[in-house]
Amino acid sequence: MNENAIDAAMGNYTITTPYGMLRVMNKGRVIQFELYDDIHQSHHNLVLYRYVKWLHDVKGVDRINCDHVNFPWLNRTLQLRRGSRKLDIVYEYKGRTLECELKTEREVGLDTTARQIQDYVKKCKNLIILVPLSETENMKDILKLLALDTRVKVDTYEVETW
Repeated sequence: MNENAIDAAMGNYTITTPYGMLRVMNKGRVIQFELYDDIHQSHHNLVLYRYVKWLHDVKGVDRINCDHVNFPWLNRTLQLRRGSRKLDIVYEYKGRTLECELKTEREVGLDTTARQIQDYVKKCKNLIILVPLSETENMKDILKLLALDTRVKVDTYEVETW
């Protein structure tokens, strides 16, 4: 018997994908996914993951939805779409629906970011732009130049638990 036949007889299967290997073992009781070393998440997605996890685990937000990452407790009934664009995070906290767009240091000063914020302001009631701590003042200045400083809140995604 070859190695694959022995694994199959024991209820072990391996499926390879372009991103890694999925292993089903112990007749389906154990499932593992091993990501290949050269596959990386974007900085934006890593920060988004940490911030959403912090909102849920530390701040106690239980009605939350986000784009790009997945958690079993996300509430997909909270719509991310505002017009033709999709927010990174929408959550309910203390009776308010908060709409968040996360920008990394590289994204803060881009023209596309300014246009995106101008579009969101037309559709959002409680828009928060989440940026690194080092970029909060820069983002506030950009919002002043766009005459949006009274309509958009700037906050950092670098929370105290990191």
